Amino acid sequence: MQRVSSQLTIVLRIAVPTVWFSSFISLFFLLAWAGRGGQGLMDHKLLWLAMAITLFCGWLLGKLLLWRIYRIDMDDQFMYVSNYFSTYKYPFSEIDAVVPSSIWPSGIFRIELKGKGRFGKNIYFLASKVLWNDFLMTHELIRAKLKSSEAT
Repeated sequence: MQRVSSQLTIVLRIAVPTVWFSSFISLFFLLAWAGRGGQGLMDHKLLWLAMAITLFCGWLLGKLLLWRIYRIDMDDQFMYVSNYFSTYKYPFSEIDAVVPSSIWPSGIFRIELKGKGRFGKNIYFLASKVLWNDFLMTHELIRAKLKSSEAT
């Protein structure tokens, strides 16, 4: 089994949202505690609304962008998809296409499955350029499913 996704995946998927939310929520409670009972900065309803909107937007950004990136390992017959809590195995016959993302930065690929899998029909991963190219050089079946040869 060979990892083809970047090591940065765990940082983007787990560390960044955890640090951001813990820092922001700590700041939220610290400001609420510091402003209790007095006429301070936290008495303004607009500030509370801005903080709530910021927290919601951060959650939405993490949910829509960062939580969609998975760790991908592959061997000669199967693809292993992990969200760092559970791992699922898909045979290569279930892969419809591997498409480089046109919206996301370079290095992000979308794996389209023929049917809906545990993580959905489309699985996104941040490819390690060296590991991904090495895997493509030795596995013709995946290279044939790649929609654009210029992305390798």
